[in-house]
Amino acid sequence: MACAENISSTKLLSENDQVILKKGKCCQVFQIKKKRFVWLDKVKFTLDGVIGHRYGTTFRVTNGEMVKVNKKELDEAFQSTEQGKDNRGLHDLDSNQKLSRDDIELMKKTGMEGEKIIGQLIENSTTFKDKTEYAQEKWIKKKKKKHLQIFTVLKPTARLLCEMYHGKAPQKICHIRIDTLAQILTYSNVRANCNMAVVDTTNGLVVGAVLERLGGHGKVIHFHTGEVTRPALEAMDFPQHFLDTLYSFPLNQTNQIENPDSPYDEQSESRNKNESKTDQTQNDIAKETENKNKTETESMDQSENEVKTENDETKEKECVDLISVETKETDKTSKKQEGNQGKRKHRDRETRELSRNLRNKKIREAKQLLLQRNMDGLIVACKYHPTPIVLALLEYIAPCRPIVLYSQHKEPLMDCYAFMRERGGIVNFRLTETWLREYQVLPMRTHPHIGMSGGGGYLLTALTLMKPT
Repeated sequence: MACAENISSTKLLSENDQVILKKGKCCQVFQIKKKRFVWLDKVKFTLDGVIGHRYGTTFRVTNGEMVKVNKKELDEAFQSTEQGKDNRGLHDLDSNQKLSRDDIELMKKTGMEGEKIIGQLIENSTTFKDKTEYAQEKWIKKKKKKHLQIFTVLKPTARLLCEMYHGKAPQKICHIRIDTLAQILTYSNVRANCNMAVVDTTNGLVVGAVLERLGGHGKVIHFHTGEVTRPALEAMDFPQHFLDTLYSFPLNQTNQIENPDSPYDEQSESRNKNESKTDQTQNDIAKETENKNKTETESMDQSENEVKTENDETKEKECVDLISVETKETDKTSKKQEGNQGKRKHRDRETRELSRNLRNKKIREAKQLLLQRNMDGLIVACKYHPTPIVLALLEYIAPCRPIVLYSQHKEPLMDCYAFMRERGGIVNFRLTETWLREYQVLPMRTHPHIGMSGGGGYLLTALTLMKPT
């Protein structure tokens, strides 16, 4: 997976594009919408200033808008010419800074830029010039993170999304770490022009990583439970020819793969029933409103007749003319509303039928692809027990193809290993857990980070050999 920060895409950003805004380790996915405010790192702003620029551009938030800045100039703005020899004589005291918290808040309220605030902090610090070069750089980096509202716009990739989810909500991706995701793609031998079967309950992260590796050449069958929800895949914003190679297949229909002519979709039937019920209720509501309008017009007619008897003949004619005009206008508006409602219902039904037909067509094509029993690999990364899933899909994997199973816990994979070993036709079993620790690599300051991940899950890999007789 390529590093997205170092790659500047030639594509200019436009409305409805998906982007990742990153500030240090804080990053989040947004869709570009004009005149819509977003929140990130306690800052409210719009993304209108991003339109027309490329991925990898750095922006500053000023007055709720994003303005392009030069990152090199920001890095060179705080270089100090005076440095101390060591930090042994320095003590961390509040009196080292002459500016109080109220003074800093007053600067922010007056609209002073972050660079000027940091410059004032440097000037009013009694110990900054006595610090070493590395200590000064570390101090400035800390103040930049606090006072500078600068974000970098990046293209969503599998690596960035995995790091984002793992840092914020790892339970949504079954606690898959970036090194574990890389091993899944490597062990499963995902490459161009191969057909992969993927069982994914990680918000579409694994499916998106496989599609990213295929590059639009190959096919992916995604086995899912319930409705298809893939926010990670949608955030990657793949072109249409990438999405055409993706097939969604319900896991509860794996026992009907042998019958490719009549795909039975329980979800679509339940949706049809619900939609028919909603249509009936809407018709009933429309009838009730029509009856109410009739009763109201009848009561109005009665009141108008009473007025006619009391007033003169000239007034009666004027009232009759006014009432006739009003009734004509109300009839026209009611007819227009009824016509618009009918058109909307017809359009909704047509779109539902088209989506239903397309979904059933995709299911038929996926069944035909599975019935060839020539899939190039099986990836299972889900929160369910993998044994029944693997045993149901193993017969559709070609010989000498990889099987990669991921689980947050070790026991389900051990159980699946025992069942596959008893089934036969599978060799080269490996159950592994990866230990990962990040290192800071800087001149004269290379050392491991203090905090590290507790665990990235377990992987069970194997190789199909032959179909058992």
